[in-house]
Amino acid sequence: MLRLKRRASVVASAAVFAAVYAVLGTIPVSRLVLGAGNFLTASNFITPLAGMMFGPYVGGFAAIVGDLLDVYAGVIAFNGTGLSIMAADLATVVVAGLAFGGRRKAALAVPLAVIVLYWADPISVLFVGPVPFTWLHMVSVVPLAVALALEGSGRMSKLNPAFVVSVTFAALLCGQLTGTLVGQELAVRVFGTLSLAAWQGTVKLFFPLYPVERTFFTAVGSAVSLPVLRALKRRQVAQRPQ
Repeated sequence: MLRLKRRASVVASAAVFAAVYAVLGTIPVSRLVLGAGNFLTASNFITPLAGMMFGPYVGGFAAIVGDLLDVYAGVIAFNGTGLSIMAADLATVVVAGLAFGGRRKAALAVPLAVIVLYWADPISVLFVGPVPFTWLHMVSVVPLAVALALEGSGRMSKLNPAFVVSVTFAALLCGQLTGTLVGQELAVRVFGTLSLAAWQGTVKLFFPLYPVERTFFTAVGSAVSLPVLRALKRRQVAQRPQ
């Protein structure tokens, strides 16, 4: 009975989160270079938090439901770009959820796998000048690996700001690369809305923008997530039988 009540509570909390996520999805933060009518919104600030609070599965479901509510409201266009946004959100939640759920190898494997898939895709832009497109994605895995190793050895708490920032940063960058990968497949190969040359030109256009964008979302997202996670921890401690 207690387990059923706990599951019901988690589902109810996830439903509320999805509603909040949808509302934040109506607040534009920056316009996407690709996809007129689509924005990166304030919901990106709490996308990693969905995984941290609910895990990769329930959290991913809550984020997708929030996105679908925005599709229904006409905030997100249900096209190739809209689908890439959903894929990016799901990947972000999964990485954060795996990291906070103690599945450390999987939390590292997912962003590494996305990087490999991007490099293996023949239509990917691998370099912009001498710089690899995925340079920051590869960098983000390093602090994530260190934070997970320290947490696993008991030398760092999951509520340590360094842990939250490291997970948020890697999760958001994994989401960005996943969205790019899905977006290029849909735009060039599935729907044919862009030629390969046009897509590659677009990638080079937003290449200098995504590091600034992801760093900004990491800073704000971490600042939002940390007090929420600490408040949830205090509530859990208070509810334990004495």
